[in-house]
Amino acid sequence: MNIKSLLLGSAAALAVVSGAQAADAVVAAEPEPMEYVKVCDAYGTGFFYIPGTETCLKIGGQFRYEKKFKNLAGPLTPTYYYHHSRARLHVEAKNDS
Repeated sequence: MNIKSLLLGSAAALAVVSGAQAADAVVAAEPEPMEYVKVCDAYGTGFFYIPGTETCLKIGGQFRYEKKFKNLAGPLTPTYYYHHSRARLHVEAKNDS
C-alpha cells in the first residue's frame, strides 16, 4: 500500500508542477521585422538603397586563385609551386537627376 500511495503522490505532484509552469508563460507581441536593406528596382537587379538617401548602389566583384605545381625530373627532385591570384571590385551608384 505504501508504494501505491507513493506513485500516486508523485504523479499528482508532477501534474501540479507542469500545470504551474504552463500558467507562468508570458505571451508577448512579436516585434515588426526591421527592413535593413531596401531593394531598388529602378535600375535592374542587385541594386539597393543607401540608408537615408535616394541613391541606389550595386556592389559586385570577382576573385580568382590558381595554384600550379611542377615536378621537373622525378620524386627526388624538388617540386615548384606557382601561386596566382586576382581580385576585382565593381561598385555602381545611380541616382535620379
